Amino acid sequence: MKIQSVKLYSPSFTSDRRKFDVQGHIGSTYDNLWKKETHYTSQNVIDTVEVNNVKKVLVSTLSGLNPNGSQFFKSEQQAADEIRNLKGNDKVSLYPLLSCQPGISKNTDTVKKLIEQNQFYGLKFHPSMTEMPIKDNFEIYSNYLELADKKGLPCVFHSITDGKSDPSQIIKLAEKYPKLPVVLYHIDLMSTPEQMSKTIDEISNSVKNNKSNIFVDISWLTDFNGKGEQNKNILKQVLEKIGADRMLFGSDTPLGEMGDKEKYRKFTDFVENTVKDFYKNNPDKAEKVLNKIFYDNAEEIFIDKKWYVQAAKQAKKMSSKTIALIGAGVIIAAAIIGKVISNNKKNDLDNRPSKVGNVK
Repeated sequence: MKIQSVKLYSPSFTSDRRKFDVQGHIGSTYDNLWKKETHYTSQNVIDTVEVNNVKKVLVSTLSGLNPNGSQFFKSEQQAADEIRNLKGNDKVSLYPLLSCQPGISKNTDTVKKLIEQNQFYGLKFHPSMTEMPIKDNFEIYSNYLELADKKGLPCVFHSITDGKSDPSQIIKLAEKYPKLPVVLYHIDLMSTPEQMSKTIDEISNSVKNNKSNIFVDISWLTDFNGKGEQNKNILKQVLEKIGADRMLFGSDTPLGEMGDKEKYRKFTDFVENTVKDFYKNNPDKAEKVLNKIFYDNAEEIFIDKKWYVQAAKQAKKMSSKTIALIGAGVIIAAAIIGKVISNNKKNDLDNRPSKVGNVK
């Protein structure tokens, strides 16, 4: 009897490290990069990540990020309906992001109603796909971020220097709301090493000067297509200039090569090896950093949201202080008014005709 050969999946050393992937997708679109229609379900995401010990995935629907009038376009409301009941399994939890359409939608009314239902973990923007450049629609994008800032919802952006999703414009938006976590997916997708370095420097300057609360996901910084050395250098630049506390593991699953669990595994290995090489003289530090990048940072931003709790406490404290100051101001004002009234009464008494007439 002839036995067919079976290709076994061989997990890597990163398989034991739990992961939180901040970039997954369902829904339908026409993929311009791969020149084909794509249709993804939650099962496509789970099939890729589960074997790689991914515990949590943030997921958006591509259907709500298509240009208006295109074959697979869905409105913000329809996109929310498509993803609100997203299901994982007992090993992988899926967390829905709300696909937003600034420029197509002229106001935030729909999104405002949707987020009141507390079913979404952040807002997703893809100016390149929706064909609504940030620079041409800056005010409406700002309105969405203002809403997110009030409601404690991190914002994630497709980021590429293409005139639509330019990192420099996203940074400019983020600096309007310095406490709000804003994530640049891919940092600056498919850019030259020189352009990528420029973007990394811009982000670094912004966060180090407390102008913004920007994070970066490292999707597509792989060793595929002969770009291993280039992307290794980029990852090390991010570690050095932006810092591990602001790095998030994201894959873009199940798009392209990230729909292949074997290549997914190779990507995670590449990240792990690069980080360990960067901290080769301090393996304990490398371990802590890897846990932050692969899981802890995303957990804090999107699930625990200590940044929002702290901001709310600070706002409440400031509000109480303002009320106290107003109260003190009222008391002082009342005392001044009382003194003025008392003095006026005294003056009135001193200026009575009978008294004036008796003055010698």
